[in-house]
Amino acid sequence: MRLAFTDELIVTNHFDGEMSMLADRHYSRRTVGARQFLYSGRKLVIRDAAGDVLFGWLYPREDMRMDAQTGYNCAIFRNESSRRSSDIILECEAIAFEKWGPNRLYTYVDPAKIRSANPGYCFKQAGWKTVRRADGSVHVSQAGQHLLYKPLALGRQNK
Repeated sequence: MRLAFTDELIVTNHFDGEMSMLADRHYSRRTVGARQFLYSGRKLVIRDAAGDVLFGWLYPREDMRMDAQTGYNCAIFRNESSRRSSDIILECEAIAFEKWGPNRLYTYVDPAKIRSANPGYCFKQAGWKTVRRADGSVHVSQAGQHLLYKPLALGRQNK
């Protein structure tokens, strides 16, 4: 794929060959080597021109979610560039809001598969919060992932 030389993020699609290779290096990749790297639903795939950033939003139908989450789901994020991940997240939020309008944002982070003592730190730096249960414990999915979210009220404007 030929892209214009720019430092800005660019909207692409879920069949982008370079992004497929970058997705292969992400722990959430379901089928390494597959041409398509995001599953069904409304998608917004964002990359940089160098091929070092991949960010994928899914806007699933709420009645199809088994976890009862609502809003835009960050299904994949990989940053191999020198840019701060939190800045990329904020830029990708703005792109999603421009395309679909404001909404709640959420993602799952697997602390067992990342090298961080603070899972989701880059998201937290962008204003996201860890979902906690009524007793104050971290919400952990059946797969052991931490759920993070950013309510609509925070949006990009408050960072």
